Amino acid sequence: KQIVRAAFLSLLAPGPEEICWDIGAGTGSVSIELAMLAGQVYGVEQNAEALALAEENRRMLGAWNLRLLEGKAPEALADLPAPDAVFVGGSSGNMRPVLEAIHEKNPQARVCVSAIVLENAAEAAAVLGELGWETEVRQISVSTSRTAGGKHMMTAQNPVFLILGTKEKTTDQT
Repeated sequence: KQIVRAAFLSLLAPGPEEICWDIGAGTGSVSIELAMLAGQVYGVEQNAEALALAEENRRMLGAWNLRLLEGKAPEALADLPAPDAVFVGGSSGNMRPVLEAIHEKNPQARVCVSAIVLENAAEAAAVLGELGWETEVRQISVSTSRTAGGKHMMTAQNPVFLILGTKEKTTDQT
Protein backbone atom coordinates (compact mmCIF):
# COMPACT_ATOMS: atom_id res chain seq x y z
CA LYS A 1 0.00 0.00 0.00
CA GLN A 2 1.11 3.54 -0.78
CA ILE A 3 1.22 4.71 2.86
CA VAL A 4 3.43 1.78 3.88
CA ARG A 5 5.72 2.40 0.87
CA ALA A 6 6.04 6.04 1.90
CA ALA A 7 7.03 4.96 5.41
CA PHE A 8 9.83 2.61 4.42
CA LEU A 9 11.06 4.93 1.67
CA SER A 10 11.48 7.62 4.31
CA LEU A 11 13.36 5.15 6.53
CA LEU A 12 15.69 4.02 3.74
CA ALA A 13 16.11 7.58 2.41
CA PRO A 14 17.78 6.56 -0.87
CA GLY A 15 19.95 9.22 -2.49
CA PRO A 16 20.37 10.06 -6.18
CA GLU A 17 23.82 8.46 -6.38
CA GLU A 18 22.99 5.34 -4.41
CA ILE A 19 22.47 1.73 -5.42
CA CYS A 20 19.34 0.07 -4.05
CA TRP A 21 18.06 -3.46 -4.04
CA ASP A 22 14.43 -4.56 -3.82
CA ILE A 23 14.35 -8.22 -2.79
CA GLY A 24 11.00 -9.86 -3.49
CA ALA A 25 10.11 -7.14 -6.00
CA GLY A 26 6.72 -8.56 -6.95
CA THR A 27 5.07 -6.41 -9.62
CA GLY A 28 7.59 -3.62 -9.10
CA SER A 29 5.79 -0.91 -7.14
CA VAL A 30 8.61 -0.59 -4.57
CA SER A 31 11.35 -0.93 -7.20
CA ILE A 32 9.81 1.83 -9.30
CA GLU A 33 9.43 4.18 -6.32
CA LEU A 34 13.04 3.50 -5.36
CA ALA A 35 14.06 4.24 -8.97
CA MET A 36 12.48 7.70 -8.71
CA LEU A 37 14.87 8.49 -5.84
CA ALA A 38 18.02 6.42 -6.33
CA GLY A 39 20.75 6.19 -8.94
CA GLN A 40 20.45 2.47 -9.70
CA VAL A 41 17.87 -0.05 -8.54
CA TYR A 42 17.94 -3.84 -8.83
CA GLY A 43 14.63 -5.63 -8.31
CA VAL A 44 14.87 -9.37 -7.69
CA GLU A 45 11.77 -11.55 -8.07
CA GLN A 46 11.37 -15.31 -8.40
CA ASN A 47 7.82 -15.30 -9.82
CA ALA A 48 8.01 -14.96 -13.62
CA GLU A 49 4.44 -13.63 -13.96
CA ALA A 50 4.99 -10.93 -11.35
CA LEU A 51 8.29 -10.05 -12.99
CA ALA A 52 6.58 -9.62 -16.39
CA LEU A 53 4.13 -7.16 -14.79
CA ALA A 54 7.03 -5.36 -13.11
CA GLU A 55 8.75 -4.99 -16.49
CA GLU A 56 5.55 -3.64 -18.04
CA ASN A 57 5.20 -1.15 -15.16
CA ARG A 58 8.87 -0.16 -15.47
CA ARG A 59 8.43 0.66 -19.15
CA MET A 60 5.12 2.42 -18.69
CA LEU A 61 6.53 4.66 -15.93
CA GLY A 62 9.97 5.17 -17.50
CA ALA A 63 12.02 3.75 -14.64
CA TRP A 64 15.06 3.29 -16.86
CA ASN A 65 17.50 3.05 -13.94
CA LEU A 66 15.70 -0.09 -12.71
CA ARG A 67 17.04 -3.50 -13.67
CA LEU A 68 14.70 -6.40 -12.97
CA LEU A 69 16.14 -9.86 -12.40
CA GLU A 70 14.40 -13.20 -12.18
CA GLY A 71 15.75 -15.36 -9.40
CA LYS A 72 15.58 -16.35 -5.77
CA ALA A 73 17.54 -14.58 -3.08
CA PRO A 74 20.18 -14.96 -1.86
CA GLU A 75 21.57 -16.72 -4.96
CA ALA A 76 20.27 -14.01 -7.32
CA LEU A 77 22.18 -11.34 -5.38
CA ALA A 78 25.67 -12.74 -6.01
CA ASP A 79 26.50 -10.68 -9.12
CA LEU A 80 24.82 -7.42 -8.08
CA PRO A 81 26.89 -4.38 -7.12
CA ALA A 82 27.10 -3.55 -3.42
CA PRO A 83 23.94 -1.77 -2.25
CA ASP A 84 23.63 1.38 -0.19
CA ALA A 85 20.02 0.64 0.75
CA VAL A 86 17.96 -2.55 0.58
CA PHE A 87 14.26 -3.24 0.90
CA VAL A 88 13.34 -6.85 1.70
CA GLY A 89 9.70 -7.38 0.84
CA GLY A 90 9.99 -11.15 0.65
CA SER A 91 12.61 -13.73 1.50
CA SER A 92 10.73 -17.00 0.80
CA GLY A 93 11.89 -18.44 4.11
CA ASN A 94 15.52 -17.41 3.54
CA MET A 95 15.66 -14.39 5.87
CA ARG A 96 19.03 -15.21 7.45
CA PRO A 97 20.86 -16.06 4.20
CA VAL A 98 19.37 -12.99 2.49
CA LEU A 99 20.47 -10.65 5.28
CA GLU A 100 23.89 -12.34 5.41
CA ALA A 101 24.29 -11.81 1.64
CA ILE A 102 23.47 -8.11 2.06
CA HIS A 103 25.95 -7.85 4.92
CA GLU A 104 28.64 -9.57 2.86
CA LYS A 105 28.16 -7.11 -0.03
CA ASN A 106 28.03 -4.00 2.19
CA PRO A 107 27.92 -4.20 5.98
CA GLN A 108 27.12 -0.46 6.05
CA ALA A 109 23.97 -0.76 3.90
CA ARG A 110 20.68 0.50 5.29
CA VAL A 111 18.16 -2.33 5.35
CA CYS A 112 14.39 -2.28 5.77
CA VAL A 113 12.49 -5.56 6.04
CA SER A 114 8.72 -5.63 5.67
CA ALA A 115 6.88 -8.39 7.54
CA ILE A 116 3.24 -9.16 8.15
CA VAL A 117 3.72 -11.94 10.71
CA LEU A 118 5.37 -11.67 14.12
CA GLU A 119 7.76 -14.56 13.53
CA ASN A 120 9.29 -12.95 10.42
CA ALA A 121 9.58 -9.59 12.17
CA ALA A 122 11.30 -11.21 15.15
CA GLU A 123 13.66 -13.19 12.92
CA ALA A 124 14.59 -10.11 10.87
CA ALA A 125 15.29 -8.05 14.01
CA ALA A 126 17.35 -10.86 15.57
CA VAL A 127 19.46 -11.54 12.47
CA LEU A 128 20.05 -7.85 11.78
CA GLY A 129 21.20 -7.45 15.39
CA GLU A 130 23.49 -10.49 15.19
CA LEU A 131 25.08 -9.03 12.07
CA GLY A 132 25.82 -5.76 13.87
CA TRP A 133 23.05 -3.51 12.60
CA GLU A 134 21.25 -1.23 15.03
CA THR A 135 17.63 -2.29 14.73
CA GLU A 136 14.34 -0.54 15.12
CA VAL A 137 10.96 -2.22 14.68
CA ARG A 138 7.91 -0.22 13.72
CA GLN A 139 4.37 -1.40 13.26
CA ILE A 140 2.15 0.51 10.84
CA SER A 141 -1.61 0.16 10.98
CA VAL A 142 -3.56 1.92 8.25
CA SER A 143 -7.30 2.42 8.10
CA THR A 144 -9.27 4.00 5.30
CA SER A 145 -12.78 5.36 5.31
CA ARG A 146 -15.75 3.98 3.46
CA THR A 147 -19.34 5.10 3.40
CA ALA A 148 -21.77 3.06 5.45
CA GLY A 149 -25.35 4.25 5.85
CA GLY A 150 -24.46 7.80 4.88
CA LYS A 151 -21.68 7.96 7.47
CA HIS A 152 -17.96 7.33 7.29
CA MET A 153 -16.62 4.12 8.78
CA MET A 154 -12.96 3.25 9.08
CA THR A 155 -11.84 -0.09 7.64
CA ALA A 156 -8.53 -1.44 8.91
CA GLN A 157 -5.90 -3.00 6.70
CA ASN A 158 -3.56 -5.65 8.08
CA PRO A 159 -0.75 -4.16 10.18
CA VAL A 160 2.77 -4.26 8.74
CA PHE A 161 6.06 -4.44 10.61
CA LEU A 162 9.02 -2.49 9.26
CA ILE A 163 12.35 -3.62 10.67
CA LEU A 164 15.13 -1.14 10.02
CA GLY A 165 18.81 -2.00 10.25
CA THR A 166 21.41 0.78 10.18
CA LYS A 167 25.07 1.12 11.06
CA GLU A 168 27.13 4.11 11.95
CA LYS A 169 29.52 4.92 9.15
CA THR A 170 33.13 4.87 10.24
CA THR A 171 35.35 7.75 9.25
CA ASP A 172 39.02 7.43 8.48
CA GLN A 173 40.93 9.82 10.74
CA THR A 174 44.47 9.43 9.43
